[in-house]
Amino acid sequence: MIRKGYSDGPFGQVHWRMLEPEGPLTQPDLYCLHPAPFSGLAFTIIMPHLAQDRRVFAPDYPGHGGSDAFKEEPTIEEYAAAIAAVVDEQSDSGPVDLMGFHTGNLVATEMALTAPGKIRRLALIDVPAFDTETSAKYRGASAKTFEITSELSCLEGPWERGMTKRIESQTLDRSFEMFTEQLRPGRLMNKAFHAAFSYDVDAKLPKVSHETLIVATQSGLLNATRHAAEIMPDASFIQRLDIKRAVLDEAAEITAAETLKFLDRTSS
Repeated sequence: MIRKGYSDGPFGQVHWRMLEPEGPLTQPDLYCLHPAPFSGLAFTIIMPHLAQDRRVFAPDYPGHGGSDAFKEEPTIEEYAAAIAAVVDEQSDSGPVDLMGFHTGNLVATEMALTAPGKIRRLALIDVPAFDTETSAKYRGASAKTFEITSELSCLEGPWERGMTKRIESQTLDRSFEMFTEQLRPGRLMNKAFHAAFSYDVDAKLPKVSHETLIVATQSGLLNATRHAAEIMPDASFIQRLDIKRAVLDEAAEITAAETLKFLDRTSS
């Protein structure tokens, strides 16, 4: 059963989910870092596939999910500091592994750079490593606060993202809980996107010295993920173009298998 809890961080309380394996713990804890604008809820389907012989944590960034509200202009660096505090409290016995998805990959990258001794390996899935021009375009669009009005039409964008694009690959109940989860940041819903598009991936990713896996699926981030692999030449790179949707849900078993194959391998 997935447990829930809170840890104190530099920006207030951070909410997390955690699943323990039925058998003995033989592998480092794994922290799953979520996409914007959702929360650790995004990993609840895949967590049982990952928690074979390790504890699996899925924390919520400040301002997301059950974590405390956060400021108007958050940064990836601040998200990383908040999650690092959870690692300090919950996993002080040794280095941990990180699994990122979309925005979560940038948080994982920053944690590896700022707290290298706490991290063992990284698994980065569908990395938003956009070129400068693309990042600038999206950064401008995401800088706007989400406008809450008395009209139902203000929810059309979140409904499209949380429901319409998901119902073919997820149940209605799962799609609806993801739709509602993204609303929890309120008018600051877009700010995690802005933080991601403000993060200098070309400068940061090549500095990561940890063993890293990059996985590209058949998604809108395919070319961006290939770019991440190009600027991280020492990373292991695989393309699973058979995964075309619902990477953490419909394709959870495949995604988990690729992740664990890398995380559990014997170091050379």
